[in-house]
Amino acid sequence: MQTMYNKTSNFIRHSGNMIDLDEFRRRLELAGQPEMWAERGEEGGFQPVVLTLARGERRRARRERRAWTLDTCASLAVVFMTLVFALRVMV
Repeated sequence: MQTMYNKTSNFIRHSGNMIDLDEFRRRLELAGQPEMWAERGEEGGFQPVVLTLARGERRRARRERRAWTLDTCASLAVVFMTLVFALRVMV
C-alpha cells in the first residue's frame, strides 16, 4: 500500500459548508481536456495515477488470496461436517 499526497490546489475551495458549484462544474468540464487547462494558464486538472506493484508484491498478494481461499474452504468443510454429524445424531 502506498500513501499519496495531493496538492491542495486541486481541491475545490469552500468556506464553511458552502461549495462553489460553478467552480466544481468548470473543473468537471475541463477535467478531460488538458489542452484547455494550458490555455487558461492553470495547472492540470485530473491526472490519473497508476499504481503498479512490483513482482514480489504481486506474488505476495496472490499467495495471500490463495491462503484466504483455502481458509474459507476449510471453514466451510468444518461447518458442513458439523451439520452432517448433527443430522446423523438426530435421525
